Amino acid sequence: MSLKIIKKKLSKINRLKYFIIVVVFFSNNLIAQTRTEKNNEIFFLETFIGGYTGDAGGFLWGGDLNYQLNKNLFSVRYSKKNDIDISANNLVGIPTSNTNAYSDEIALLYGRRKIENGHSWSASVGASYNHYSLNNLNDTEKEKISALGAAFEANIKWFKNRKKNPFGFSYGLKFSGNISKEYYLGLSFILGLGWHKNYNK
Repeated sequence: MSLKIIKKKLSKINRLKYFIIVVVFFSNNLIAQTRTEKNNEIFFLETFIGGYTGDAGGFLWGGDLNYQLNKNLFSVRYSKKNDIDISANNLVGIPTSNTNAYSDEIALLYGRRKIENGHSWSASVGASYNHYSLNNLNDTEKEKISALGAAFEANIKWFKNRKKNPFGFSYGLKFSGNISKEYYLGLSFILGLGWHKNYNK
């Protein structure tokens, strides 16, 4: 084999080595950049407490589990209502109850959520299962109702805009309700915990 042919082969081998090195270098940089720009999932738990009005009025409290994909918000909500009546015989005007009426609601909601820096807006609707129970304290009336309904809510929340750890608290207001045999409209204070937006890791 001539020296010229050997030099050509060595030259081809060197070019192949350089090509492999360049490909590996840029691949590593691309993978590292992808890992750096990878965002956390938006997933958070919330608890809320407030009041409601409708067929009756009283305390409203509960919790929900939320997951956001792009601008789509998926939620599971549990709400508890405890009726409170203002007794005519109560001269002081302190809210009292002559029943232990309450209702439990479980709702599956779909909505849209918009994030703007350190706060978010969302609105959701969905289906609910509701159980209403009424037992007068003097045992003169007892009633239990189970029914499907249409649940809805709108939220505004605030959270830290920038931080090293994306896991944290949020707070805000929730306007919620349900259209069923026992309808209601409620306003509650929210306290949340989780990942509320995408933070670059």
